[in-house]
Amino acid sequence: MQWTAASDRPVDCTDQFQREGYVLLGRVLTDAGLAEARNQLDRMIANLHPTFKPDEIYSAHQQERWLLELCNAPQLLDALESIIGPDIVLWSTHLICKQPQTGRAIAWHQDGTYWNLKGRFASIWLTLDDLDDANGTMYVLPGYHQKFMPRRPTGDPLFDEEITPEALPDDLEKREVGYLFEAGAAAIHDERIPHRSPPNRTVDRWRRVLVLRYLSADSDMEAKQYPNYRTTEPFDRRYYLMRGSDHGQDLVEPVDTALATMAD
Repeated sequence: MQWTAASDRPVDCTDQFQREGYVLLGRVLTDAGLAEARNQLDRMIANLHPTFKPDEIYSAHQQERWLLELCNAPQLLDALESIIGPDIVLWSTHLICKQPQTGRAIAWHQDGTYWNLKGRFASIWLTLDDLDDANGTMYVLPGYHQKFMPRRPTGDPLFDEEITPEALPDDLEKREVGYLFEAGAAAIHDERIPHRSPPNRTVDRWRRVLVLRYLSADSDMEAKQYPNYRTTEPFDRRYYLMRGSDHGQDLVEPVDTALATMAD
């Protein structure tokens, strides 16, 4: 499967990423890639354990070959290389799907505060549906990614803290940028960029999003477990070298080795 096509955008995302903390990549999936990803994700949602919601599918690339292949698409790795360097490791994925008239409203937060890792990170946010405010797209706050901001507890077990409202700019609504994407489009963003999302208020439109998370191979890596989306059984995090050198990291294995052992 050719997941992505050659982009007409410059591959080097460095300047905007450093300045604003995100870059819009435009449409990255081919028509065939988009159709296949939708079919595969719908199958996964149909097999989701009844105690899980569709926004709780963590690191399923370790069970799903199609998702790991997509994470390895050259166009995505080219954009990542301009930001985190030539030695790229995939360390997690999160499939965040909001059904019509459901889904959680997620307050302003920064992802990196939840991670037990240190290094250079970049996340690719790829949508399988046309997105707008009504079906729960994401909003980012450009330029506020240089440091972690003050936080307070929320009481929500999924996102148990949020950025303290007083730390956000007074003209927040003017500064925030919505990911108003067509299906198959993507963005790349820093782990510290503040972001939020509303619930899906539409009657018949899904919000199916794939979040693919990478770090540089010279980063500090720690163990973690995730629940299997079908069974809830825990499994260990694995680190896949997608490009370049593993810097002698014991936890890292070549992606080709992993793909060779996975069923279609």
